[in-house]
Amino acid sequence: MFYQVAWWVCFFLFKILFRYKIYGKSKLPKEGPYIIASNHLSYLDPICIGLLIRKRLNFLAREDLFRNKIFAWLIKNLGAIPLDREKQDIRALKEGLRVLKKKKILVIFPEGRRSLDGELGKPLEGVGFLAHLAKVKVVPIYLEGTNLALPINAYFIRLKKISCFVGNPVEPDDYSAEKITELTWEEISRLKREFG
Repeated sequence: MFYQVAWWVCFFLFKILFRYKIYGKSKLPKEGPYIIASNHLSYLDPICIGLLIRKRLNFLAREDLFRNKIFAWLIKNLGAIPLDREKQDIRALKEGLRVLKKKKILVIFPEGRRSLDGELGKPLEGVGFLAHLAKVKVVPIYLEGTNLALPINAYFIRLKKISCFVGNPVEPDDYSAEKITELTWEEISRLKREFG
């Protein structure tokens, strides 16, 4: 119930404040399990991804976001899973696999941190690793404008247009984890070139 109420509130706010639009939504599989992999520009990104579909999503989120008890309660109820970015967090990866085995959708920001300049950073291997182990497809997403609507170190939002572009899903096939990550990042790069 909490998730659905939050979803509708965010949906209307993002439509009004940011003229939020989603392109290529038909490329999203109807059912899980699968992974959504997106570039990362702003704290608004998880909300943008959450608005893709009305189902509850699970997100890998950096561990220090859980330090504040109230905020930790909020993001846990919105599907966040704590991840220690400084080391290979086996606990978080196991939790991600558990989510996928339950036929749910897992969201990962492969860069592991927000981009300072709006450019794509180097992806970490987690997305390919999880897709390879769970044998699930990866849906690449390119977000545009969230860094202008809420830049790093900003305290207030700006009324800037935000767009979300859904790419062609990457099938796990017999690819290695590294190859899945590479193909996912190539598709996100293509979306940036075409629409960024």
